[in-house]
Amino acid sequence: MKVLIFDLQAKLAHFRRPDTTSTHVTYPFITRTALRGMLGSILGMEEFRGEAWTGIQLLSPVKTVSQELSLLGKGFLGGGGDSFNRPTSIELVVNPHYRIYYQGEHLEELAAAIREQRSVYHTYLGSAFALTVPRYVNVVEMQMVSLDEAKTKELHSCTVVPVQIIRQLSVHPQVQYGRVGGILYESIGGRRFRGAVHVVYEVEGKPVHFYPRSSASPEVRILASGQEEVVCLW
Repeated sequence: MKVLIFDLQAKLAHFRRPDTTSTHVTYPFITRTALRGMLGSILGMEEFRGEAWTGIQLLSPVKTVSQELSLLGKGFLGGGGDSFNRPTSIELVVNPHYRIYYQGEHLEELAAAIREQRSVYHTYLGSAFALTVPRYVNVVEMQMVSLDEAKTKELHSCTVVPVQIIRQLSVHPQVQYGRVGGILYESIGGRRFRGAVHVVYEVEGKPVHFYPRSSASPEVRILASGQEEVVCLW
């Protein structure tokens, strides 16, 4: 199957965890819903619709910093009306760099727009102050990995891996895993969401080594990207 590959890079990013209020904590990398929002922005959709399988590869180590910002006009944070202006502690991702893998019905349209650096709406990494321009890499053919055949093999995923597909995580020297829970899975419109997913990643962008389950819910597609590495699309 065809897979579109493109890069996202910026000086900073902020993917706010919905369970934080007075302090705005970020996820360490772009979320599933934020990525689909960006795809919709490129195509001019107010709400992204259509089949989409995406994988996220970290091309730079995960680094964050906390900063106080004045959120002028955010009256809902403290009841002060439009003039409410209180310094708010915000966690930011520093120098994020991601490689995105996309497979879905809008592939040709997205590939043409990203290649020509066209977008209907602004594209940003979680917040409007973190603008980015997607950079086209390639469109390649990848083969689906049979989970029944692969369940006894150790897979090396260059992308973030949802925990529901992991039967056993392998420990290797110089590899440091991180885990993120409660990432919103699907937007159903009107700032409402359905489902959540937990993922494992390597903090410096190295491969995640694991033995897969024979099935997963929600579904995860594993595609061969090379002789040894795979990508997880979810």
